[in-house]
Amino acid sequence: MSTLPSTDDLLRVMTILGVAGDPLYIMKDHADDRRRAELLAHITAALVDRLETLETRAGLDVDDRADLHLRADRDAAGPDAAGRLQAARLAWVQQSVARRRGRRPDPVADTVATTIGVLIELLAASESGPMLADAVAGLCAAADHLGTVLRAAPVRLPTGATI
Repeated sequence: MSTLPSTDDLLRVMTILGVAGDPLYIMKDHADDRRRAELLAHITAALVDRLETLETRAGLDVDDRADLHLRADRDAAGPDAAGRLQAARLAWVQQSVARRRGRRPDPVADTVATTIGVLIELLAASESGPMLADAVAGLCAAADHLGTVLRAAPVRLPTGATI
């Protein structure tokens, strides 16, 4: 028995949640697995948007949110695979930052993408693995560089964005 939802199930979820987008356009002429991935990605984005709103309304601070998501990751993937989910989200952020930067160098975007890449490597490294010391050194260097860049050219957050 598959734990993956069918296309029909995902279409019902989109309708129930009021997820924006035309499902037929989203699915295009892709194969079934790709169509389900496309629909699930749109549902996920809508859920993250709604989740942020509810976490704020519930008064959850950073620690509460971290605990909430860690428990959810462990429940969804199992205690030994929660890091895989966290690394996947970081990879999405890294790729989004890299793609938004365009073709010209952008010191802030380049530094953020590099720093996130090092974080992904840290999550993948075992506690005693030979790559751990290099990953930590790389993260420290990237964080120092990011601090230097941000002090030189402060970044303005988009309207409504919070840290």
